[in-house]
Amino acid sequence: MKGTRYISGQELTRRRQRVREEMRRAGAGVLVAFGSPQLMARGLLRWLADWPTPVFEEYLVMPLEGPVTLFVHDASEAEFAGACCAADEVRVIPAADYVSDPCRGAAELVRALGAERAATAGRGMSAAFRASLAQNLAGTKLISLDLRLERLRMVKSQEEVRLSEAAVKLNEEVFRHYAGLVKPGGRELDAVAEASRFALSLGAEELYWMSASGPVPGLALMAQARERTHIWEKRDCHCIILEHAAAGGHMGETTHLISLGRPKEEYARAFAAVGEAQLAAAGKIRPGARVGELAAAAEEALRGCGYDGCFTPGGAIGHGQGADVWEIPCIAAGNETLIEPGMRFNLHPSVRLGDGPAGSLRQGAVITSCDCWISEESGARRLSSLPREIIEV
Repeated sequence: MKGTRYISGQELTRRRQRVREEMRRAGAGVLVAFGSPQLMARGLLRWLADWPTPVFEEYLVMPLEGPVTLFVHDASEAEFAGACCAADEVRVIPAADYVSDPCRGAAELVRALGAERAATAGRGMSAAFRASLAQNLAGTKLISLDLRLERLRMVKSQEEVRLSEAAVKLNEEVFRHYAGLVKPGGRELDAVAEASRFALSLGAEELYWMSASGPVPGLALMAQARERTHIWEKRDCHCIILEHAAAGGHMGETTHLISLGRPKEEYARAFAAVGEAQLAAAGKIRPGARVGELAAAAEEALRGCGYDGCFTPGGAIGHGQGADVWEIPCIAAGNETLIEPGMRFNLHPSVRLGDGPAGSLRQGAVITSCDCWISEESGARRLSSLPREIIEV
């Protein structure tokens, strides 16, 4: 099979063979795979055909044997796809169909292939696309392969590991550039804009930021940052999160604290404890161990440092990552998934301190960072390289 700019032909063959094995186990003669521009829902089409799903919800049809057909929104996307993606054929979804019956073309192809059972995958599939497919394939049994394909993507090949390494490196380069822009009197949004330009100059495909500044560090979406238009002052503590995609579509993650001046002792101590929790969790990454052991180790480390465990909604201290910003495994207590070589672990335990207004725990500081690891035959290897201490500027 011919490769693309970012994925070798050998790698594409490997992926599709694995998917077709799962289709056979499920008794499905064809797969309809969906993607949307959401950060957590575009990875499947990238993985199967190196298609980045730039704007609109789209899909491909892959039979057990034979060509893979990609259906895109318009002629300009078809031209782009024909030049860069790994589909054997590209078709345009008619404009009228896209609004009222977007999966009619997929259903016609499924029927032409004579499949009695069809598999679907892609958690970003909208209700309109789902209803259209079900209506047009009313006599065909539909089987979800979501979890099976997520498990396939969870274990990275050596080629995918290299893409992960490049993505983490890019995010850290952008972070270092960004940290150099943080200074009293500087505007937070201006620094994000300049660092975004720098990221694109390095070849970043997609940019995702979270940014919060003030006397008490916390987490905030960029929409909140735009509302505040914060100008940095001495003694501010700034939490910045970067989850940018490098060339090839794989994501990296950098989460760190920057202090304008010497950080408060309680913040430095809590940040060091988060680092200890990351190391404790990473020490459990080995083939045959259970993912939940990582969360338990991080929790124990934080309690050993004098904190009430990990402050994380849902109890997760991290997740996998690849062509989607969030992939399995969910690193949470009780997750019985067995670790295999090639699994990605983004470890970001956190603690909350009761130092907000009037000592309110609800408004207290959130102290966190992210450390990225990959599991190997004999243990784990750290992909991140930033120091486990607050950056002081």
